[in-house]
Amino acid sequence: MNRPEGSGEPQGGAPVNRPEGSGEPQGGAPVNNGSLRRVGAVVHPARPSAARLGKELADWAAELDIEVRTLASERGCLGEDVPCAEPADFPMGLDLVVSLGGDGTLLRALGLVLAAEVPVLGVNAGRLGFLTEVEADGLPAALDAVRDGRYQVERRTTLAARVLIGGHDVAEDLAVNDVVLEKAARGRLAAVAVRLGDGGPFARYAADGVMVASPTGSTAYSFSAGGPIVSPRLDALLLTPIAPHMVFNRSLVLHPGEGVRLEVLPDSPTLVESVDGRVVRELPPGAVVEVRRGRHDALLVRTGRADFYRLVRSKFRLADAAEPPGGDP
Repeated sequence: MNRPEGSGEPQGGAPVNRPEGSGEPQGGAPVNNGSLRRVGAVVHPARPSAARLGKELADWAAELDIEVRTLASERGCLGEDVPCAEPADFPMGLDLVVSLGGDGTLLRALGLVLAAEVPVLGVNAGRLGFLTEVEADGLPAALDAVRDGRYQVERRTTLAARVLIGGHDVAEDLAVNDVVLEKAARGRLAAVAVRLGDGGPFARYAADGVMVASPTGSTAYSFSAGGPIVSPRLDALLLTPIAPHMVFNRSLVLHPGEGVRLEVLPDSPTLVESVDGRVVRELPPGAVVEVRRGRHDALLVRTGRADFYRLVRSKFRLADAAEPPGGDP
């Protein structure tokens, strides 16, 4: 694409590190050079329909002499003879992970294998979501398609959050959707200072909270807080305040190379940090969370054409653009 010189980008300098093909679907070849040997399963433990799908997955794998593994916390969901592993050991040697549940289960599966870069096939055993690829009755056909190489891997931007408390590194959290700092109880507002990229102070937010989201997360909590819907093919970060009590109350869409530094100010109450909807720790005044683009993309298996905007229309019950108000003319 022709682009005017200097348009939107500084000239010179090193390019931003970006995984090859980030944001774009990659063509399918048979998993692991044609040999689908080990499959992991992450199952919603409270949904009987997910457990039934787990048994179906285990039967399919047994017929093809494919090893199946599940989590120790989900022992029995696929059958008593299916081996289990702790979260740290779960990704080892897997060629594919199958998520059986809804978008929350899929996020949990992606988080488990993000650093190992294992592709995940999401099977919907709940409400309509934005991430799950296959409906329950399509599981056998989807598994056969992946085994035969009839699939694509869609790369999604992720987040990495470095957490400092008392000046000491305490964690690095990886997220597919969002990293959220918010107050834990009624009372004083969260007070968070924000710096963007390599610049100086950007703004001090007085709000219920502040979050950094990926394009994938733009349809989740960020959207509920008033943020924009962003194409999941875009490589970007979003900064969205939660119920801000200030004149500037808009979201920002940032370049993937622009990190976000969030500091809990002295006059703020202790905040809670959540990663993809999971509370991970409390953040006292003085704590700092530095969020940047993650080193690893989330890898979603697609066996058909993904139509993100059709999902948006369906999820939010938008009228068909071709359909006149009130139905047929």
